[in-house]
Amino acid sequence: MVKKTMLAGLIFSVGIVIAGCGTGEYLAKPNSNAAADFNQKADLSIYKVAEEATPEKEAVPLKDNLTYVDTEYMMRLKASEGEVSPARKTYDQFPSEWDFVIVDSRPQAVFHEGHINGAINIPDSQFDQFASLLPEDKNKLLIFYCGGVTCELSSSSAEKAIKLGYKNIKVYQEGLPEWKKAGNYLAVTAPYVKELIMDANVSRDDKPPFVILDARPYKIYFESHIPNAVFADDTLFAQKYIGIAPADKKTEIIVYCGGFGCHKSHAVAEELLKKGYSNVKVYSGGLPDWTAKSLPTFGTANSDGSFNVAEGQVNRGINPEEFMNKISAGAFILDVRSKDETKAGVFKGSLNIPDSIILADPAAIASQLPKDKNAVIVIHCASGARGPLAL
Repeated sequence: MVKKTMLAGLIFSVGIVIAGCGTGEYLAKPNSNAAADFNQKADLSIYKVAEEATPEKEAVPLKDNLTYVDTEYMMRLKASEGEVSPARKTYDQFPSEWDFVIVDSRPQAVFHEGHINGAINIPDSQFDQFASLLPEDKNKLLIFYCGGVTCELSSSSAEKAIKLGYKNIKVYQEGLPEWKKAGNYLAVTAPYVKELIMDANVSRDDKPPFVILDARPYKIYFESHIPNAVFADDTLFAQKYIGIAPADKKTEIIVYCGGFGCHKSHAVAEELLKKGYSNVKVYSGGLPDWTAKSLPTFGTANSDGSFNVAEGQVNRGINPEEFMNKISAGAFILDVRSKDETKAGVFKGSLNIPDSIILADPAAIASQLPKDKNAVIVIHCASGARGPLAL
């Protein structure tokens, strides 16, 4: 009996051990896998659908019926005429002194933000509405551009101009992206500058900083200038005021002066480009365009008080009639405009010495003036602002 009990107990124990071994082997795998699942993230990538890359926009196919020009051609063409146009009074007018007309075919809003200086804006979608801005002379060279090789607006506008009877048409298909890449600055308009000086732009820290430079002489800057503008006469800028330019050379800088016929803003813009500034723009309409739109100005012209910043200086200014009378009487004519400005025409027999050269070293130009110290010398520029400085 005892033996049977012991045998039964032994069989039961063996059964327990065998059952226990079997149960232990079965549980070992789940325990090991559980540890791996907690310490490692499941690889779900196989369930994801790969995002499709945004396809690059294809270049607009060139058309056999159109003639295309590149950036080098455009830069040589612009250099032949310079940047200023005394005849131009508004952005809707093309510079009549130039042998060509540049047409920006993009929408008006982006034209305001930056365009090739001298261009007029005829949005392709409004071509018929603004076609009257084109020259009457159907043989005059027209060059259309827009937003680069993927933009079809310029070629579309060119074909519309052909239908109007224009015979000398080219398309600058590389457009504004390549123009900027080549190191050229852009021109902006009053609506763009107005937006910059608004409180919503100036007082918010999420808006990028900007600088507005007034390249006119101090006396007329003192009388009236665009709010926020800093004095930066081009004749003194490189020597004295380059330090006011921002340390970050990507900061947007807008330069202006006395309108489309004024070269001073372009001179400052060129100086900034030389110094490595990459976001330079010229408000080519300048203060005349700004005031014509009844936009606000700062300065003594708007003050009830009186303050003569030129106090102590002798006023040697003469009116146009007196100027012509002195020329008729044999006065020596000294033209202090820039070389660029003289492309619009000069007085017969005049001597051109830009005011920047005179101010840099007055003694150096003495040999070019009349030897007779009593000779009458009449000095002129484009608007009368620089003549007194050359005295």
